[in-house]
This record gives sequence, structure tokens and C-alpha cells, in this order.
Amino acid sequence: METQQTLNLSWDSQRNMLSKTSDNVREGSSASPIPTDVIVDIFSRLPLKSIAICRCVSKLWASVLRLPYFTELFLTKSSSRPPQLLHARVTNIASRHMKLSFGGFGEISCGRPVYGLVCVKHVRVLDGEKETALAICNPSTRQVLHLPKVETETRRLKLRSMFGYDPVDKQYKVLCMTSDGGHYQVLTLGSPNRSWRMLECCIPHYDYPLPKEICIDGVLYYKSINQSTQTFLIVCFDVRSEMFRPIEAKGSLGRAMLTGDMVNYGGRLGLITCEDNRGNVGAINRRSSRFKLWVLEDVEKQEWSDRVFVLPAEWKNVVGEHRLNFVGVASRTNEIVLSSWYPINRFYLFYFDPEIDTVVRVEMQGVDMDVSNYAVLQTFLDHVEDVKLYA
Repeated sequence: METQQTLNLSWDSQRNMLSKTSDNVREGSSASPIPTDVIVDIFSRLPLKSIAICRCVSKLWASVLRLPYFTELFLTKSSSRPPQLLHARVTNIASRHMKLSFGGFGEISCGRPVYGLVCVKHVRVLDGEKETALAICNPSTRQVLHLPKVETETRRLKLRSMFGYDPVDKQYKVLCMTSDGGHYQVLTLGSPNRSWRMLECCIPHYDYPLPKEICIDGVLYYKSINQSTQTFLIVCFDVRSEMFRPIEAKGSLGRAMLTGDMVNYGGRLGLITCEDNRGNVGAINRRSSRFKLWVLEDVEKQEWSDRVFVLPAEWKNVVGEHRLNFVGVASRTNEIVLSSWYPINRFYLFYFDPEIDTVVRVEMQGVDMDVSNYAVLQTFLDHVEDVKLYA
């Protein structure tokens, strides 16, 4: 019997005049049709669950709620609301909220959410060859869209997938590359011909063993290794133009590229590391002394600024015996957010505010704690709700 491996997701919480009235209005009624703009504005103020219910009321409402104008307006308003957290854990047991199942055991990885959508990859080995399956899921609508198979010359190479969004043309794209850096393909979500297209890349680089890409303002950043110099670099992929650009490591920045976590710092790329009192980069725990943040100020000139945040005295007591990892930087407060590795009974987030030099531990309730499964619980910041349905 084929086994099922699941990824469980949970989260905290064209304009015209309609020519016909709703199904509830009797024929011959003198009531004037309601402008679509007014209906759309009313719907955009409703919570997500109410939108799902309204889709089932009538064909008229369902058609309005599928208008591109409405879905874009809802996404814009969702982005302006208080940000949400998204949690993901790989288990062998289906849980509540939302699950995405793949046949057979393998490696499941979940990327960062991008404007309400998440790209999930499942890799398993069959007869000595690697088989990769990609899917896009929407935690808001619980829709899962399985992508076409990525064709490569050999299945023995690992396939890396990255997910980005172009805010100008409002398009989602998935970028795939082989681990040797020999082949690059891209797929545009929602295009009539949903197929992979080959891309040319003039930067000789291959895959970094610990991929943690991030998309900021239409640019996808990912770590890689220069094939010529064997040094670390960050590759920038412009989602709209589909062009690649390298950012080379210079001086002490090289260590940050190797060990630092990429974060979104006020709409700019940041690299953050943790150091002890001797300046050694290491694990994040009660013995940590400071955080160092590098911020990319100018992409063209490749200019970076750096700042050091010394941790307050209460850090040791608040963290206790927890071993932490970086989650990101809160978009509205610039707080550095961390979470504990392998939470079992209780799950905590830690918020360090460098402006007022405080650290706070917050217990997250409503997150399933599977004691029997020591899987890493991933947490992502600034998740937004998207009600658009994809075919």
C-alpha cells in the first residue's frame, strides 16, 4: 500500500455595471442594478471565511468574486492589515487546517509564502533516480495546484525550485535550476500555456547546499557558489525581466553570505548572523551575545551597510534552554523574530526590538504539537490572504 506524507499548514488569523440583479430580486422589480464597484468594495471588507460563503450564494456573486479587480483589491487590502503568521510542519499524519499530500516517503520542503501563495516541493528516489513534484498551494482558499513535471537531461541531479512575484505585471513565477547550474527553467502561474520555458544564464554558478531564497519587491535572491572562484555569492533574479545578476562577497561579507539568514529589512535584502562575546558566529541560544545585520543599500553598486545589535541582559533568562533560529524581521516594527527548534509541548516566538533593547517570549496557541514527530515547525512572517482561484 502506498504511504502518504503530508505537509500541514496553519495560519493565525474589469469594472463595469452589472446588467442584471441578483437571483433574489423578482422579475419586473424597479430596483436599479448595483454598480459593480460598490459590490466589490463591500465584499473587499468582509473576512476571508465570509468570502467563501458568498461564492456559494449565487452565480452572480460568484462571478463578481472572481473578477481580477476584486481579487487584486482584496490582496491589496490584506497586505495593509496586521500581518499573519504561517506555520508548516512535515508529518506522516494528517492534521487540521490544511494538508497537502504526496504519494510515498521523500523529502518535502516548503518555501516562504509569496503574496499569499506557497510553493511546495516533494523529492523521492525511485530506482536510483530522483523524482521531483512541485505544487502551489493557497492556504486562504485551500486550493492546491500541481505543476507540470520539470524535464531534465538526467534525474540524478537535484532540482532546486524558487517562487517569486512580479508586482508590476502581477505575475507569479516558479524558477527551477539543476544543482550543477546547467539548466534553468521558468513557469508563469496563470498563463494560458502552463509549461516550462528554458532560460539562459551567463553567471557560472551552482546550487548552494542549504537553499533559503527570498523574494523582495519583484527580485528573487538566492545563495549560490561561483563555479570559477568557488566563492559564495548571491544571485538576483528579476522576476519580470527574467534576468540574472550576481552579488559577489567582498571582505568580511563573505562569512555573512555563508552563514547568514536572508531577511526582508524594510524592503531591502538583509543578512543576519548571531555571534558570541568573542565574535564567533554560531548557534542562537542563551549564550549568544549580539546579532549582526548586513543590509544591501545599493544593488547596482553592491554597497552594504552593517550594524550590530547587542542583546540585553534579560536575554539569558527569556531564552532559557531553547535553541533558536531566525524567522525574519517584522515589516512594521523591525523587530527580529526567532522561534525554537523542534518544539514539542509548547511553541514560542521570541521578539527582539533593537530600538528599545527588549526581548519578549510569546507562546503561540492553536499550533498542533505532535510529540511523536520531531519535525521542524517552520514559521513565516507577513503572510497575506489571497482569494484568487487558479486553473
